[in-house]
Amino acid sequence: MFSLILTLMVVLSGPVRAVLPLQIQNHRFIKATSPKNDPRENEIFFIKGIDYQPGGSSGFSRYAAHDILSEPSQCARDIFAFEELGINTVRIYQLNPELNHDECMTMLNNAGIYVILDVNSGNAGEHLNRADPEGTYNAHYLSRVFKFIESFKNYPNVLGFFSGNEVINDDENYAEIDPPYLRAIQRDMKQYILRHCNRTIPVGYSAADNTALRLATFKYLQCNSWDGADVSQELDESRSDFYGLNSYQWCSGSSNWQNSGYRELAKTFHDANIPVIFSEYGCNQNSPRAFDEVSHGLYDGLKDTFSGGLVYEFSEEANSYGLVTINGEDKSLTYKKDFANLADQFSRLDLPRMKQFELPTAGANKCDVAEISAIYGNFGTEHFQIPDQLPDATLMIEHGVEDVTSGSIIGDYSDPTNLEYDVKDVNGKRVNAILKWGNDNKINEFYQSPKSFNQTSRAPVTVSPIFQGKNATSIFNSSIVTRGSSFSSIYKIGSTRDHRTTAFKDTTSSIKESKAQAAELQVQPGTIVGLFAVLLSIV
Repeated sequence: MFSLILTLMVVLSGPVRAVLPLQIQNHRFIKATSPKNDPRENEIFFIKGIDYQPGGSSGFSRYAAHDILSEPSQCARDIFAFEELGINTVRIYQLNPELNHDECMTMLNNAGIYVILDVNSGNAGEHLNRADPEGTYNAHYLSRVFKFIESFKNYPNVLGFFSGNEVINDDENYAEIDPPYLRAIQRDMKQYILRHCNRTIPVGYSAADNTALRLATFKYLQCNSWDGADVSQELDESRSDFYGLNSYQWCSGSSNWQNSGYRELAKTFHDANIPVIFSEYGCNQNSPRAFDEVSHGLYDGLKDTFSGGLVYEFSEEANSYGLVTINGEDKSLTYKKDFANLADQFSRLDLPRMKQFELPTAGANKCDVAEISAIYGNFGTEHFQIPDQLPDATLMIEHGVEDVTSGSIIGDYSDPTNLEYDVKDVNGKRVNAILKWGNDNKINEFYQSPKSFNQTSRAPVTVSPIFQGKNATSIFNSSIVTRGSSFSSIYKIGSTRDHRTTAFKDTTSSIKESKAQAAELQVQPGTIVGLFAVLLSIV
């Protein structure tokens, strides 16, 4: 027995290329280099990613039998392209939480790719309508949001959730009426995650490319203190954990550090104490795009402030932002010149490497009405008071939502090698597309879950990695003490570039009675980490 334990310790003692849940400290994402989760070894993480929604908004339907993460053959084809491109993250705008995504999420995990997910869709009742936030912030909408979290919470490669995309803008009175509802949604999401997930999953916001509003929006969503000295639990649970900016200021071939506005971006976000990324970038004014903003801007001059970004977008749609074209008949994929240029830019990056212990801990950030009003006079801070939580939402947070099954990584999944659909290079020549994924990526759990998340005010949560599935979740839920005496205290994409616009612009539950308070513990099959924990307990 002892020799077996020793063997396992030797196997897992050094740094591995594991896909472990990312964490946040100050303005950086943190990637653990081993299941030990040692701050002396953990490193800061830069997102090198793309926005991924083949077919655009018109390709998604809540009534369809499939979405883009429930078709394994197409996922395998696209993941091969992701690996050729050299990315580590994708953002996905619309998914159906009631479908099974285990195979595609397992393939993404095994390929070492993290996922940022928007919890909203363009369907009526499935996003916050910026023109009527009060009317659309309701139990039906929140039920959908919580179901989405429930569906994806167990995948270790879920980097985070976006609570909204470009909700706040300067049309009409949207900058005045929408901000408090965004913080309310984030509060509700983070309370649900704290109550029902075995780790803290970051919740962020994706902001519009609006130079007049971006600093006010950031100041509003980042702050977590009334006095600038002490973190307020109430403010902290409704703030953004990370911040995405949709920016198209740098156009390949005609922009530089000065005229692109990147210098101003560096000044705007210089004092960030949450991670800032480009949630969309890649101006297509000049084609093909050379993506010189990658090596000369985002991962150069902005690298001390930003943590990378996501290029818009993977597949060619009507707006001509695609990196690849997908044949609608035979489902073959062909690289565009833009794809080759971006892959070349990514391959030449030399990103700074910093250990987690070298970073300071994030401090308190004052919620200052006067400061935000001075930046944008009509911004709706409401003195940082946000809508009361709906009674139905409180019940859902307490008991969970039903009619959705939590997904999970398939431990004994046989990764595909040969693809069902052809992949072609920029000259239209068929590529010998064979998937080769490292087994190290299948190490997905810490020896012990992290006890804190960025701010010390967050309630510590610890769950043994040998727990899995609904039984373990029930035990975890029953052990949490609700903080405080009570629970109190989107989606537009509208620009000429965007094929997701129409459905978002105009559109405006059942509760579980209880969960089991005790259940049989299960050891995750095929997981070295789980076996290691069990063997230690026996000894």
